[in-house]
Amino acid sequence: MDTKSHEWIEHAEASIREAFDLFDKDKSDFVPQEEVGTIMRSLGIYPTEKQLVREIIPELLDDEPTGFVRYSRFSKKMIQYLSSKELEPDTPDLLLQAFRSIDIENKGFITADVLEDLLTTKGSPFRGNELDAFFLVAKDPDTGHIYYEDYIAKLTKENN
Repeated sequence: MDTKSHEWIEHAEASIREAFDLFDKDKSDFVPQEEVGTIMRSLGIYPTEKQLVREIIPELLDDEPTGFVRYSRFSKKMIQYLSSKELEPDTPDLLLQAFRSIDIENKGFITADVLEDLLTTKGSPFRGNELDAFFLVAKDPDTGHIYYEDYIAKLTKENN
């Protein structure tokens, strides 16, 4: 679908509204700034934590730093990101390379303990709810391991 078409814009606006409303608990047209990254990722927009903190959130906040982001500003910016395809997710090959660099013994999986340590102590640390959401999708319920090729396949299927 052409990103300039009226139909595409209507579909994008509806998706943005739906995602935003999940976090706008009191229907005030505002969400806490801490939820912006989660909402963006649910829309298929994947900024780095650095981009979120240094560029995106400051741009989305009103002149008064209340810690909340207004829907009108959020929606306008998300339309720009969706139409430019600027912050699309990493490719499956790149994800596979990243997981394999952790799996130095070539077992085909990473233990939850190892991955939790990496995700909470290196780079931009995951928050508790982000870690829980990740493990809910990624962790094998029987072994507790993350079979990364299966996880990447799930991601690829969800994003297509």
